[in-house]
Amino acid sequence: MQYLLLEIRLFFVCLAFLTRIPSPTWIGFKEDWLHHSIKYSPTVGLLLGSIQFVVFLLFQFLYGPTIAFTISLGFLLIITGAFHEDGFSDFCDGIGGGWKREDIFRIMKDSRVGSFGAVGICVLVLLKVLGAYETFSYFQRKNLPMFSNLTNDLHLISVWLYFVSAHTLSRFLSVFVMKLLPYAKEEGYAKPMAKEITWPQILFASLLGVLPYLSLAYLHPNFFLSLLCIIPSYIYMVRLMKRWIQGFTGDCLGAVQQVVETCIWISGVFIWNFI
Repeated sequence: MQYLLLEIRLFFVCLAFLTRIPSPTWIGFKEDWLHHSIKYSPTVGLLLGSIQFVVFLLFQFLYGPTIAFTISLGFLLIITGAFHEDGFSDFCDGIGGGWKREDIFRIMKDSRVGSFGAVGICVLVLLKVLGAYETFSYFQRKNLPMFSNLTNDLHLISVWLYFVSAHTLSRFLSVFVMKLLPYAKEEGYAKPMAKEITWPQILFASLLGVLPYLSLAYLHPNFFLSLLCIIPSYIYMVRLMKRWIQGFTGDCLGAVQQVVETCIWISGVFIWNFI
């Protein structure tokens, strides 16, 4: 019973760290729970993906899929406080504007948004919206089953898995960076979560991190080809971190999550239109 209670607490600690969703007051807080709670990051992604799917489903009957997706994206930004998007923006500013390790850290720490960060976040949001638009439009034009009838249970499951996979797989791969690279700074916002990451934690995170993606690819095997977009982008991000700062920071984890999530949204375009 004590073990189950601790796991519930760890989930809510992770939820409070990654979103603005309030946790019950009885949960409490201890700093050493943070690094144990990181394994629940994909679980939080499952919740966020499901919320985005529900918002999308409600509004697509009124405005169509493109506007509905944009509204669902905005709703998610509100409840997460644009947490990962802010990390991506800082990462773009740091890597784009710094020539030395110390300069990159200084720029990342600056709360002001620079040119690289502003352009990067604009491109990121545009890619998400346009990727979803092209994917949904293709299925509507071809009257293919994945998006042609949202009243069918199997089709609803497919669309739900599409939303959820973007959030669970991206957060799992973000967590996996913590095993591949050391924490780059002496202190930082992500330092308590970055220490003592273990293989059992990685394995636990992989359960919900990978399962929705595999389920979607099982229903629609072409979706496995999205790895052709995800894997090179992920390797490139890891190499950038290793080359310029010899590790990762909290901003780097947010950037990885956003890049992988965006790769999944745009993967539907080349998979369904050109394969």
